[in-house]
Amino acid sequence: MPRVHRHYGWQVSPYSAKTRSYLRYVGVPFEDVAPSVWTLYRKIQGAVGRLVMPTVELADGGWLQDSSAIIDYFEGLPGADPERSVTPAEPCLAVASSLLEVFADEWLPMADLHYRWNLPANADFALGEFARDGFPRLPESVGRRLAAPVARRMASYLPALGIEDATIPGLERTVEQTIAALEATLAARPFVLGGRPCLGDFALYGPLWAHLYRDPASRRLFDAAPAVVDWMQRLTEPGGVEAQGPFEDAVPPELDPLIQRIVDDQLAWNRTLIAKIDEYCAAHPAAKRVPRALGLAPFAIAERRGRRKLITFVQWKAQRTRDAYERAEGAADAWLSRFGDDPTTIIPAVANPFELVEFRAVLRDRR
Repeated sequence: MPRVHRHYGWQVSPYSAKTRSYLRYVGVPFEDVAPSVWTLYRKIQGAVGRLVMPTVELADGGWLQDSSAIIDYFEGLPGADPERSVTPAEPCLAVASSLLEVFADEWLPMADLHYRWNLPANADFALGEFARDGFPRLPESVGRRLAAPVARRMASYLPALGIEDATIPGLERTVEQTIAALEATLAARPFVLGGRPCLGDFALYGPLWAHLYRDPASRRLFDAAPAVVDWMQRLTEPGGVEAQGPFEDAVPPELDPLIQRIVDDQLAWNRTLIAKIDEYCAAHPAAKRVPRALGLAPFAIAERRGRRKLITFVQWKAQRTRDAYERAEGAADAWLSRFGDDPTTIIPAVANPFELVEFRAVLRDRR
């Protein structure tokens, strides 16, 4: 049992970047550990059932897994400093922050994985990172040979995720729009929603920094975004994330192009996924869980069309934004009406919600 919390994650992992920066911001004492392959298989898989990062081994011996669940845990601790909470009290800001988190966690990675595995210099860089962290006691050349099958397996997932020739221009356009909207936003304020960081800051920082900025062949995407680079550097450095004022009273209008892209593309996909889960639940009334995937379905990203796997865990992330919307009790409707005709339906409702039990998503109302 550790004397302090242990955070397990590699520098190359976007979700680990998200939680590492958050833990530093809220002042949680922790040991940051880059797990070797041995640790991943013998310790982490044994504790949470999967080879995954980030995970947190708590000082009391418990375990946390999934970046959102990790942050939820520390946000909800008795005595947590409300002045460092990453969830704005203003309901509309809370909805916006949640939308940005789900986008960064579940939609933006499509584009990030394209840049990582389809650009040879980035793929080579990632392989070197896998070798360094996964096999720290071996010469890099040996570590690279051992890590190569993992890298090839990850690259082989791209078509199932919708990353193919037809969609790549849309993926790249989405990254460009994301960086441009953030540059306009951060040129006028320290963080996305004002003077202190929200959940959306940490979530967006993860893939932008750990995938796109650290990987050498995609760093050029930030050449015209000095405010974004400064923001990432502050979120990276120990002690670099400090509040410089309160959250603003309203969602910055500079974010509108990015929010519109999320509404048009990701929320449409979430609606498709939720409908497929509802179909499964209707056909299997005794089921307590749904399969990890429910086949392939069409999707669109920045007007480019393809097909991708319906990964059901995404609904757990999507329902968090719907929960934030419902807690707002109409306070977000005026803002959401900028992005669609009926603000009450822009964020899809979830009829068969999930909850996490022993690190697995189960149907909440069928336990």
